[in-house]
Amino acid sequence: MKTVTTVMKSAKSTESAKAKSAKAESAKAEAAEAAKSTQPARSRAGWAACLGLLALAAPATAAPATPATAAPAAAPPASPAPSASPAAPAAGFAGSGIADWTTPPPPSGEPTFRLPDPRRLRLRNGLTVLVVENHSLPIVAMTLVVPGAGAAFDPPGKLGLASFTADLLDEGAGGLSALALAEHEERLGATIEAYADYDAGAMAVRTLQKSLDGTLELMAKQLAQPAFEPREVERVRGDRLTALAQRRDRPREVAHLMLTAALYGARSAYGHPIAGYPEDLRVASVDDARAFYRQRWQPSRATLVVAGDVDPATLVARLEPTLGRWKAAAPGAPALLPVAAAAPQVAPSRLLVADRPGAEQSDVRLGLVGPGRADPRFYAFEVLRTALGDGFTSRLTQRLREELGITYGAQALMDWRLRRGPFAIATALVTAETGTGIAETLRILGELAKVEMPANELEKSKQNLIRALPAELESNLSTSAAIAGLVQLGLSPSWYGTYAAKIRRVSAREVRAAAQALLPANKMILAVVGDLSVLRAALAPLGLGPALPHDPYGMVQPAPAPAP
Repeated sequence: MKTVTTVMKSAKSTESAKAKSAKAESAKAEAAEAAKSTQPARSRAGWAACLGLLALAAPATAAPATPATAAPAAAPPASPAPSASPAAPAAGFAGSGIADWTTPPPPSGEPTFRLPDPRRLRLRNGLTVLVVENHSLPIVAMTLVVPGAGAAFDPPGKLGLASFTADLLDEGAGGLSALALAEHEERLGATIEAYADYDAGAMAVRTLQKSLDGTLELMAKQLAQPAFEPREVERVRGDRLTALAQRRDRPREVAHLMLTAALYGARSAYGHPIAGYPEDLRVASVDDARAFYRQRWQPSRATLVVAGDVDPATLVARLEPTLGRWKAAAPGAPALLPVAAAAPQVAPSRLLVADRPGAEQSDVRLGLVGPGRADPRFYAFEVLRTALGDGFTSRLTQRLREELGITYGAQALMDWRLRRGPFAIATALVTAETGTGIAETLRILGELAKVEMPANELEKSKQNLIRALPAELESNLSTSAAIAGLVQLGLSPSWYGTYAAKIRRVSAREVRAAAQALLPANKMILAVVGDLSVLRAALAPLGLGPALPHDPYGMVQPAPAPAP
């Protein structure tokens, strides 16, 4: 199941750069170690291949005779009798030990994949623990998900508080300063990063098997004893305000914010950015963050997914002295998002624009409120989305990039949430061809609703989804995050076990029906960030109505005051 992590959740860019940098350094070190261990074998194989090729290429010559002692040349031998035509050379380099890479190997069968069902444990404080064993490497990854602690639960006037609170958990805890926590993580070879999604708060952790107990102790300090030290709070606030001020320089993010605000309402549960707005962040106090943490970060609601080199039989004994210290600090607020809070709003216009004078390209988002995750058409919708804009051979990329040459690529993205999340087609088009690109996108959407998908395209889209699944779950961290995502959406941790079979059963008729019902082109809202001096004339023929202007930050511009 694909969810967006780059475009549809770009507001997460304000999260802890320190943890992300440490994670990148850890990944680089691991890659370097792996490269070092395989270098001798690769070197030997490379030299052997080079020597073999040189031997094949070199002409066979005898050593030259010394002129002073050279014997007279013998008479040439008699011509041999005619023989049959020489046999065709055998495939490969016979006798050289070198593989023949001139002919592609035959395709293998469809890979089999089965994610082990997690083992379920429970701590005395109510924390649910799901364990997936993987002893291939001495590495452990954990993802903690806390439903009800996400941005959809930001209090009115304090939008961005959930993300702000999560960002503060590692800024001093359990008697350790922010710097001391970072130094402890570095010594352990661990990374711990807390953040907020829309529906939940979360913590992503990666560590070595030998450092697991120490890492659990650091997690316990952050979850049970966050300091919320005023000086650190103000420093983090300043960093986040700077990042929000830079939003105008990220046109992709601006286009996304314009679209989601139009779909849900700019200050609604799902319509505001996860990081919030500057005016809200400025007034959020230390007490606000502390209260949000006490009410929302509750162990009885949380699930910890552990994947890697661990023994479930002994894990509880390691978790109780550490994460078992995390207790409910206050009576919990309601955990589930009221349906009314996520209901889509009626946009005042289907055409949203923000001026970016001199822009060489236009950042475009075309979307609507997508289906719910429990919608029975989920699998048909995923096949449809894949054929439309997921991969280099998708319809949008082939038409807009390969045939017209007006974009580097286009994606069809669905942000699955607890309630109905946003769907968007995301691309950046050459300014002069923006109108053409949008018109072609609408045409392609219409075709999917009118004509059933050809059998070969249907099968290719299914295989793209099925064959991508093992790669998406190949690491411990991606496995723990995927299972935590299922928990966040209210799905069974064993959901992946039936995914491939259900994708295979999708028919062309079901895909067409999903296109008609879930992606009607005439209901799409268009958000464009670009040079309006060029775009106005190109956007008018699209028939989307009058343009609703937005400022460089993606906020609706107030109507000009009437002339006196």
